Amino acid sequence: MALQTFPRICPTCEASCGLVIEADPDSGVVGRVSGDPAHPSSKGYVCPKSQAIKALREDPDRLTRPLIRDGEGFREASWEEALDFAAAGLRRVVADHGSSALGIYLGNPTAHVAALQLVGGSLLSAMPAQLTGAAAIDNFARNMVDAYLYGDIGNVPVPDVDRTEFFLIFGANPAVSNGSMFGAPGMPGRLKRLRARGGRLVVVDPRRTPTAELADDHFAIRPGTDALLALAMIDTLFREGLVRLGRLEGHVSGLDELRAVAAQFPAERVAPLTGIAAERITQLARDFAAAGSAAAYSRVGINTQSFGTLGVWAIDCLNILTGNCDAEGGVIFPEGSLPVFTRDPYVGDQPPHGRWHSRVSGAPELGATMPTHAMWEDVETPGPGRIRGMTIIAGNPVLSNPNAGRVAAALDSLEFLVAVDIYLNETTRFADVILPPGDHLRHSEFTLIWNNWMVEDVISWSPRILPPDPDGRTDWSIINGLAARFIGMDEAAYDLRCAMEYLSRQAPQLPRLPAGADLAGLLASADGEDWPERIFDILLRGGKNGDGFGSHPGGLSLARLRESPAGISHGPMQHGRLPRAIATPDGKIALAAAPFLADIPRLEQAIDDGRFAHGTLRLIGRREMRSNNSWMHNLQPLVKGPKRCTAMISPADAIRLGIDEGDEVRLRSRVGEITLPARITDEVGIGTVCVPHGWSEALDGSRLGLAHSLDGANYNRLSDDAEFDVPSGCASFNGTPIVVELARTIAQQDAA
Repeated sequence: MALQTFPRICPTCEASCGLVIEADPDSGVVGRVSGDPAHPSSKGYVCPKSQAIKALREDPDRLTRPLIRDGEGFREASWEEALDFAAAGLRRVVADHGSSALGIYLGNPTAHVAALQLVGGSLLSAMPAQLTGAAAIDNFARNMVDAYLYGDIGNVPVPDVDRTEFFLIFGANPAVSNGSMFGAPGMPGRLKRLRARGGRLVVVDPRRTPTAELADDHFAIRPGTDALLALAMIDTLFREGLVRLGRLEGHVSGLDELRAVAAQFPAERVAPLTGIAAERITQLARDFAAAGSAAAYSRVGINTQSFGTLGVWAIDCLNILTGNCDAEGGVIFPEGSLPVFTRDPYVGDQPPHGRWHSRVSGAPELGATMPTHAMWEDVETPGPGRIRGMTIIAGNPVLSNPNAGRVAAALDSLEFLVAVDIYLNETTRFADVILPPGDHLRHSEFTLIWNNWMVEDVISWSPRILPPDPDGRTDWSIINGLAARFIGMDEAAYDLRCAMEYLSRQAPQLPRLPAGADLAGLLASADGEDWPERIFDILLRGGKNGDGFGSHPGGLSLARLRESPAGISHGPMQHGRLPRAIATPDGKIALAAAPFLADIPRLEQAIDDGRFAHGTLRLIGRREMRSNNSWMHNLQPLVKGPKRCTAMISPADAIRLGIDEGDEVRLRSRVGEITLPARITDEVGIGTVCVPHGWSEALDGSRLGLAHSLDGANYNRLSDDAEFDVPSGCASFNGTPIVVELARTIAQQDAA
């Protein structure tokens, strides 16, 4: 057996780093996984998550054949039987309850398989259903601001980290995540280079994260108060005459309204609420405005709090008011070699929000997706339109959604549940049929959605390394096979329909597509082993750097990528998309869009109610280098070492509560409780308790041997689904009020 080396795009996070994988295609043996020094962006950088590729293949708990429920357990089935059974069950739900009785949940891994991203829209056209998923639990506030501020969900500002002089980070940990909706492989090195060239790094976070450890300054803010801090900074800009719109002068609206709102939250007022001194707040605003270039960036920690939309909006306004929006060294709106995948702009006066509402609480959709809490209430609540059947694709909402007990009960009440997943886990144990995608190394992979958020325009394609499994199916062929059977269509014919629907949507964004091009003819003649590859070839050739199907020799094509297996870079993403890309009705950035202003009274009420008062323990999550999804906790390379599912508690709180290092503590919220070891550390401030997300529990019917042996605790037994960001509906995981008690004290009280 001789191992060969193959290039591969790492599929575990947005950074899409280049890997080199040793493998023997004949035997299927996979050896070492390492960073690819030839990759134009990651340049050999690799993090521990890359080892998941090999570990997943060797995990004895990974499903390799479909499972159909048989009494209290499951039995293996052929693909034909399983897909027929799944489609028949979903059709039966529609026949019994109507076309509004289905739901679809898309988990985070769906964004990490390019071919799977191509089939989502077609699935919804074949199988009308209420859609929710991972975007609704950590992206919605960001999406809401993009929709109303810039007019299009696809207009996502990305920090120009390699050219900025001042990087201000709110509620994000890019040294661990390598950026989120901000792809920048090797982020620790980029941040160190920023400081080495004389730049400044400032982090606002309740926890001193690994990113904060690298920073010049860390503002240990009280959980859930980021909107107040950013509004106070905006007030300082206006009061001190520091507003400079730069090249966007004349391209914004609502400046006076924004000034009036910010004036309600001066630094002196918000200081006791945020835990940050007024003079530090005003100086931070001055320093940000004075920098030659500056970028303010927010991510999951801001999105997932009760005032997430206001927080993201106010932070974006800091960039706009200081002339750093769509500016070199500020935040930019990448325009890469591929069309923007996530476009959903205004149509006339209608934003991509509130076009329809949920049955029970009237929650508005955003980008054709419902908040997760609306899905579960629609499952629970009797009446016409009740969701009785669901398809969950690569998601584990029992671990990833607030109020895990409610989610589990809702899933258990369904009449039929289809799960596309590689594990029998906390969620799929409720399924009637489980359809497991095959080995990642048995299909090709390519960059797609992440190109829209990268700091560098890098295009990569990885050939399959191992031969196709005759008894397996790829992610996209499972979805298309299910959809084809649901509507009674030949699968090959449905594949063509799906491909044509996708190309028709993207064609207007392809500047080098020949005028009047026959898309069906292009698809038939395109390069590639399967239709996802052929679509990719068309996107490449018709994109702004493509070969234009011969009109621009030397441009991008799949054939050219085959000659450059590590990927091709067209250099750093540039500023300059605005105002051209602004899609609001008047063509201006809407600083005072109605949904933002309408939420200010709720913020005022929260202050009056004492929500941000000192003294209450508040829960926040944490992301770790080896973990960003629940499925990673069944893989030895990613869970080895000291126990990581712990509750971080400040020394002062530990003394007050009588807690020592390693003590078992019980954390309680309105909706549930968990028990886990305490870790006493000054990484968190007084009043903050930090617990990682995604850890498994040994629940009846699930098969995750390693994860269950680690005695994890499910963070989302504590997260309160009644707390969410009202404008967007985004889940609120951060800032949940909790009570912390010694577990042994509780046991003694129970015994007495």
